[in-house]
Amino acid sequence: MDQKCEKSDVFSTDELFELTQSSRSLETFYEDAGENLSGIRAYEYLAKLLDERNLTKQAVIEAANLERSTGYLIFSGQRNPKRDSLLRIALAMQLSLKQTQRLLKIAQRGELYPKNRRDAAIIYGIHHRLDLIEVEMLLDGIGEKLLT
Repeated sequence: MDQKCEKSDVFSTDELFELTQSSRSLETFYEDAGENLSGIRAYEYLAKLLDERNLTKQAVIEAANLERSTGYLIFSGQRNPKRDSLLRIALAMQLSLKQTQRLLKIAQRGELYPKNRRDAAIIYGIHHRLDLIEVEMLLDGIGEKLLT
């Protein structure tokens, strides 16, 4: 990059790519990228959201219709959750689309893509604050795979 950026600067993905290539060392890259790199893990983000929404793990696991042990492993960071499990949790917690996308991104599970028919239905459900059962009925109604 032509000029030294401050740590508080927000970089686009392209700018971060450029910065990785122009940095003299990985440490320099990390220093220059600053807050643009997420150090939070999915289970930590979920814990933050639980706290903000005053929800319990048990209530979310039940609402997400996850097996109890699987849910607790996800919330403790001992299991790397599947994309559909994260979407079930997002619906159970009534997360916004922005929060859901961030959760998927942090977990490296692929953000929802509106050009994908199934993803578009899920986006619609999240935006309209549908619960898990309503989203599953919506998916079933259009012949798409349920959130398994």
